[in-house]
Amino acid sequence: MKKKTSQEKKPLIKTKVKPNKAVEIEIQKSPSKTLAGKVAIILIVFGMTVLLLVSLILLIIDIAGKL
Repeated sequence: MKKKTSQEKKPLIKTKVKPNKAVEIEIQKSPSKTLAGKVAIILIVFGMTVLLLVSLILLIIDIAGKL
């Protein structure tokens, strides 16, 4: 039989209250391991790629129009 090791799961979001009543929120997991982080990374990479391609196409059209 295999022994199962018990691992304590850390909460994803940890909140702390400072003495001046300010609330501090700390995210425990890496963004690449959470669904929201993965979506954000994909949107950033996709957005940068699309903006680069659109700007290159517009630049080529602008240069071709001057010829």
